[in-house]
Amino acid sequence: MQEHGGGGRGGGSRRRVSRWSVAAAVLALPGAALVFLRLVPWDLGTPWIQLLALFPAVLSTTTAALAAAVVALCLRTEPRRAVSAALVAMLLVIQLAWVLDRVLPPGTPGPVASGNIQPANVQSPAPSADQARGPVLTVMALNVGYTGVDPGALLAEIRSRNVDVLALPELAPAGLKALDRAALSSLLPFRATDVGWDKIGSALFSRFPLQQVDRVPGSAFHQSRAVASLPTAAGPVHLTAVHVDSPRRGHIASWRAELRQLGELWQALPDSRYAILLGDFNASADHDEFRDLLATGLSDAAEVTGKGLAPTWPVNSPAPAFVAIDHVLVSPGIAVLDFDVVTLPGTDHAAVAARLVLP
Repeated sequence: MQEHGGGGRGGGSRRRVSRWSVAAAVLALPGAALVFLRLVPWDLGTPWIQLLALFPAVLSTTTAALAAAVVALCLRTEPRRAVSAALVAMLLVIQLAWVLDRVLPPGTPGPVASGNIQPANVQSPAPSADQARGPVLTVMALNVGYTGVDPGALLAEIRSRNVDVLALPELAPAGLKALDRAALSSLLPFRATDVGWDKIGSALFSRFPLQQVDRVPGSAFHQSRAVASLPTAAGPVHLTAVHVDSPRRGHIASWRAELRQLGELWQALPDSRYAILLGDFNASADHDEFRDLLATGLSDAAEVTGKGLAPTWPVNSPAPAFVAIDHVLVSPGIAVLDFDVVTLPGTDHAAVAARLVLP
């Protein structure tokens, strides 16, 4: 009878060990699936592209899976449990390797190509304030959304940060009128607007003179462009209020084309080009298409400052923000001092703000 009871206790122990193993397997599945999606060579469609945006969020589940696998191994050491724990650990290492460059500011670049040209995908380290040798430009971008943004809160943020350039994707005529009533022009008197109804319009506002140029051609949303003239800068600064089409069903091709087009447009600027692209890219660093855009020579201000995992969408909603799809991208020659994500009432996107040092 005692032996039977002992066998029962042993069976309970095995069941407990089995539950830990099952928990480890279940928790590791999301991370394994997203690693697979990032590695597959073929084009992804809906909903796989959207799921890739969750990649940083599943780090926590993979970490929990590793903890469960270790507990299962400690309760009963056997080769298959050791292999399982090792596989989960390898999965976590792969995930960390793909996100660490977003939270660790880049150090001094290694050897560069001949001719002293820095490779396009190498970012410059963020300089300290005493290293800044050019004019400092503070920029901010906010997708105001179809419900609009609180004009008073936005103007207060502009004042507190001493914003020089503001990009507002999804700006409708009613929203522009509300900003005018709140006296936005007293802070940023120059503008380039392509305002349209229902999520289509956008605008650039500036403390410095702007020369408006044709908006990004053929895009689903109006993406305003302008050239800013700063009296102490080495050359004109080309600005783009970005709002890329979203990768929803039936729009994947245009989403890819518009991200590729942004890279082509800035590269087509004159040799003395300086470019700042800011706004809603509808893409994160977990998308190949966004990494291809950065590979054209642009740097993400969030990644340069170690804040590349700071989510910008959705905000002001029951669901917590989980993905960084709003960015400030700068061309070579423009350094990044700092970067912030700011939540303002009235829209589901957070604002992104950066202090930049121009040549």
